[in-house]
This record gives sequence, structure tokens and C-alpha cells, in this order.
Amino acid sequence: MTDNTLNRNLNRQINKFLSDEIINENPSLQKFIEAVNQSYKNYEKDAELFDQSIRLNDIEFNEINTKIKDQLEKKKNIQVQLIQAIKLLSINNNALELGAEDNLTELLQILHNEIEYKKESEEQLSISKVNAEKANEAKSDFLSIMSHEIRTPLNAIIGLIFIMEKEGTIESFNENFDILKTSAQNLFLLLNNILDFNKIEAGKIDLEEIPFNFKDLLMELVRSLKAKALENQNKIEVIIDENFESHVISDPLRISQIITNLIQNAIKFTKNGLIQVKIDQINAIDNHSVFRVQISDNGIGIDLEKFNSIFEKFSQADTKTSRQFGGSGLGLVIIKNLLNLFHSEIELESEIGRGSKFSFVLNLPIFNENSEMENGKKEVDFKEKKLAGLRVLLVEDNLINVKIAEKILNQWDVVVDVALNGLIAVEKHKNSKYDVILMDLSMPVMDGYEAAIIIRSTDSLIPIIALTASTSYSSLEKAMQIGIDEFITKPFNPKELNLKLGKHYKS
Repeated sequence: MTDNTLNRNLNRQINKFLSDEIINENPSLQKFIEAVNQSYKNYEKDAELFDQSIRLNDIEFNEINTKIKDQLEKKKNIQVQLIQAIKLLSINNNALELGAEDNLTELLQILHNEIEYKKESEEQLSISKVNAEKANEAKSDFLSIMSHEIRTPLNAIIGLIFIMEKEGTIESFNENFDILKTSAQNLFLLLNNILDFNKIEAGKIDLEEIPFNFKDLLMELVRSLKAKALENQNKIEVIIDENFESHVISDPLRISQIITNLIQNAIKFTKNGLIQVKIDQINAIDNHSVFRVQISDNGIGIDLEKFNSIFEKFSQADTKTSRQFGGSGLGLVIIKNLLNLFHSEIELESEIGRGSKFSFVLNLPIFNENSEMENGKKEVDFKEKKLAGLRVLLVEDNLINVKIAEKILNQWDVVVDVALNGLIAVEKHKNSKYDVILMDLSMPVMDGYEAAIIIRSTDSLIPIIALTASTSYSSLEKAMQIGIDEFITKPFNPKELNLKLGKHYKS
């Protein structure tokens, strides 16, 4: 056995403890040394194989570890993109919960939900778009109808004034006066409907509480509409329950508006027929009169399918109806909304070719000598009354409007002083005593707002009524905030002016 065949570590140990002589003389020892040497060799091979295995495992581990890191990075990127997509899609812009970022399945579910919300939102948007297009179409039709309705009486007024100027005779004046008056009234009612519609939309209508005789009011309205009914060869019949408690407290102007609109509708859609106005007493309890007002006709009637649409703004039962019979399409909308203020609803029965029946129920306090009013006043006659001695400062820059207002106020024996702008009004108020100020809001030099502020700084009690053509409710709201007590919108109803002035009149 040579040293070259022995394991280096084994050869070192043999040389240290055994001589060659002892080894050569002992065959058994030689075999033992060969067995040990073989064990060393086997160990070295196993160690080499183990090292190789370790190296291979390290390489494989590194590859797997790299792949896992890549997958985790991709997952993280996907999560970030999903979160961004969800935030972009989110309808409610709600922040994601932190827990959701660690759960890809949860994120996918959130994304799915957001996509569903988005689809639902798009469907709603599509429906809204269709409705908006229909509304725009309805408004366009409405504006076309309004243009026709306004131009028709204006054409008559302008034409008749031209004819009366040319002819210049009393006969011409008498002949054309009624037509001129009717055309002006139609235009006035139309403009008032538009203004009332705007007031209702803005929630700016307040009901008065005034004692009046409902029966007398109704009979006066019917008398004023009989001439109109005769134009279509119609008759108006009034039937009033003999037990009707007619002395009530409410807003006679708004009630007149409701009943007048309904009777005018019946007249318009009826030819050679009968319009019936009927009042039935339901009961009278707790000092309240509960009764039904019914206006029926035997005119063209309304299709059952159109019942709801006729109470919608800018709508009529049929566009052909507006062309044939006229009208703005606002009357029934206004009636419905006014009745809501009275806590009542309009009811309708109708049949094509057989006529229509509109009705509503009112529950109003009964007025008697012992009734207590909030303002401490007793019976107030709804009819125009004299206001002799009432001192009014009229603040108006338009000379035509000044002349008209003066003539109307003079009919009631009102003492009128005129200021052509707010600055003059402030000086006149400082140097004179007035019971009421009628204030236009838009004037040169100093407008009504500034004048009211200055007057209010020294006088918190004098009533200031805005008599204005402004229909902007932001400006009217501003007027109320600076101390203007109430307002009347031009064109104004003289009875409304008489009523408001009457509140401040002491006989």
C-alpha cells in the first residue's frame, strides 16, 4: 500500500502512530487500513454529492424565490391598478377599506360592484336625458303657445288703438272699448298666471286671512263671466246648498282665482252648452264650514289617459287643443298648487264628448261677530273700498306708471305724493308724514333697495310695499330682508293693491 492511495488525513495518522515495518508484518492491519481508507473515500464522495446537492438546491431556491417575488410584485401592481380603477369608477367616491387591499378577490368583487353601479348610473343618466329632452320639447311647445297667447290680445289692443285714433269718434270708442277691455284683461290674466306659476315654484305665495261672504263672491264671479260664456252660446247655472255656511275667513283673491280659472276652462271647451257651479255643504263643525265646490260642463271632455298630464306644468291634454281653444297650459297647474295651500286637492271626472266635472273641498273657519282675527280686525269687505285720507308716498320713475297709479289711488280718495327716485323719497319721508310707501325697486339716482335701507334706519314702523315689475325672487327676498314689508308685482290687480293698502287704513 502506497501513500498515494491513502486518504491524506488517514495517511497522516498512520505515519504518526505506526511504522511501515509494523504494517508490512501485519496483513490484518493492512486490511483494516484499506477498509478505513475506503470509508474515507466514501465519505468524501458523499460530502461532494451533498455539496453539489446544496449548490443545486440554492440555485433552485433562488430561482423559485425570484419567481415568487415577481409574482408578488405583479399582484401588487394589479392591486394598485384595481384600486385606481375602482376609485375612477366609484360613484360615491368612497375610500376603500385598508383590509381590501390585501385581498385580490375582495378587490375584484368591489370592482364588479362598482361596474354594476356604473352601469346603473349610466342607465339612470340615459333615462334622465330622455326626460330632459321631453321637458325641453314641452317647454318649447309651451313657449310657442305663450307667444301666440300673448301676441293675440296685444294684436287686438294695438290694432284697436290705431283704429280708434284714426276714426276719433265716440261711436268708435264705445264700439271698441269692450273688445279693448277684454283683450287687456286676457293679457293681464295670462301674465298673472305666469307670475303666479313662478311664485308657486319658488314657494312665495302666502294666503291671506280675510272675512268675506263666499256666496256673494261666487255670484260676483259668475256675473263677471256671463258675457264670456255668451260668446260660446253657453249658460251658467249656480246651485247653492240652502244650508251653506258662507261667512268664512280665508283668502278671497286666491279662491277667486281658482274658481275663475275652472269656469273659464269650462266656457272655453264648451259650445252651446251648460256650465254648472254647485256648492254642497258637507258639514259645519268646530266653527268650520266644510263644503264642496263643483264646476261641471257638457263640453268636449278629457281622455282618461290624459287626466294626470293636464295637471303637469307646460302640459295640455293635446297640442291640438291648445291650437283650437288657446290657453297657456298653466291654469290647472296653478289651481292644483293653490289648492295644496288650502290643504285640498282637485278632483276630476270626465268622458270624451260628454263633458267634465272638476271639484274640490274647502275647510274654512266660520266668521261671526265673536271671531278673533290674528290682526285684531273684524269684518273686511272684499270689494274695493274707499281709503279717504290715507297718505301714500308713491316712489316711481316711470311717468306713465305714475299717472296710472295716481288715477287708481284717486278712485279711493287716497292722498298721493310722488317721488321720481329713491333719493327724493328719502327727503320727502324726512320732511313729511305718510301712512304707506309704495316703492318701485329699479330706479335711477337711487333705487328702492337703498332708499328702503335709509328710511328703515330712522323709521322702523312705516309700511313699505314694493310695487315692482321685478320677478326675480332673489331680488324680492333681498327686499324683504332690508325691511320691505310686502310686494305687489306689476302688472298689478287694483283690488290686490286696495286690499293691501286697506290693512294700513284707519278710518
